[in-house]
Amino acid sequence: MPGQMLWSAWLPAIAAGAVGGCVVLFAWVLWLSVRLQRLHRLLQQLAPRGAEQPLDQLLERLLIKQEENRTYLAALEGRVDRLQLLLQGCFQRAGLVRFDAFHDTAGQQSFALALLDNRGNGVVITSLFGRSESRCYAKPIAGGNSSYPLSDEERAAIRQAMEQPIGHQEASVRHAH
Repeated sequence: MPGQMLWSAWLPAIAAGAVGGCVVLFAWVLWLSVRLQRLHRLLQQLAPRGAEQPLDQLLERLLIKQEENRTYLAALEGRVDRLQLLLQGCFQRAGLVRFDAFHDTAGQQSFALALLDNRGNGVVITSLFGRSESRCYAKPIAGGNSSYPLSDEERAAIRQAMEQPIGHQEASVRHAH
């Protein structure tokens, strides 16, 4: 009987431990159930509407699509790099100065227009408007300078263009006095 007394002495502790273990296991199963429902909802969002697919097929399809997207993104990055190189030689800056070329004209109908790329290469176009005649000149620009003599208005147009940030959309107009 000493074994039976020992057993009966420990029986409440064993029962309490078993109940506590069951409570812990129930809480764990409940937590896992909530997590599984969330995962199931996420998988349903990934699956196409109306298409019930086994999990392994769904994940395989997603991995294939991810690899296709990675390849497509790499191709796009290559295209962007080529476009950036191409854009370096395109006009990205403009400067416009209007002025009166002759004493007998008014309204600042003459102008000097500088069109430059991001390295300061391009052209300055000057139009001189007079009552009896008009003239138009184009001078190449390299690094913000020209091998041809430049008028004050042409230099001002080039300076204005060079001061603009790259990709500035519109040329501001400066009036020479």
